[in-house]
Amino acid sequence: TLRNAKLTCETMLTGRQSRVIGVTSALPGEGKSTVATNFAALLAISGKRTLLIDADVRRPGLSARMSPAPQAGLIEAVSGEIPWTQAVKTDRRSQLAILPIAIRPGEARRHDGNELITSPAMQRLLEEARQAFDYVVVDLAPVGPVVDAKAFEPLVDGFLFVVEWGRTPSNLVRDLLAAEHRIEAKTLGVILNKTDMAALARYSDAGA
Repeated sequence: TLRNAKLTCETMLTGRQSRVIGVTSALPGEGKSTVATNFAALLAISGKRTLLIDADVRRPGLSARMSPAPQAGLIEAVSGEIPWTQAVKTDRRSQLAILPIAIRPGEARRHDGNELITSPAMQRLLEEARQAFDYVVVDLAPVGPVVDAKAFEPLVDGFLFVVEWGRTPSNLVRDLLAAEHRIEAKTLGVILNKTDMAALARYSDAGA
């Protein structure tokens, strides 16, 4: 699935020197952060210079899994406290660069995610990242509860939309994308996550 997503990005965004891909979902808990991480790692392992940004300020699940916990990250970089390159961590095995969020009590309450990720400082950060990386993968907040992904839309080249198997109503996904025409227009594909592979065979031709 992730290899197909990579091929889709390369095909639909051909001719671009660098690509900014937003990863979002309809609801919290659908696994978009895991998908974003694995997708970015696949790009890095394939030889693409790749930066993964945790931009889900309210629920930075990607950063919460990092060890040791990051002491500085996106918020400090956008706030001008440090250069963003100083907050980047690099995975030694895949060479994936990661710009996390430093998790502190009350951090999400002190910063409005919408204003943070659409600020002029964030735009400059992405412009500089485009010069240094082939791909910038941005883990965004879900579309349903908040407007962050919608506000961030002008800054991305395409979206990957994550949907949880057996949990997320298909009508909800259709309604959300229908309501957000600009996100729908830039959606490169929908990734079905946490799929029951045994049950999936019943929905495909000849059980294939």
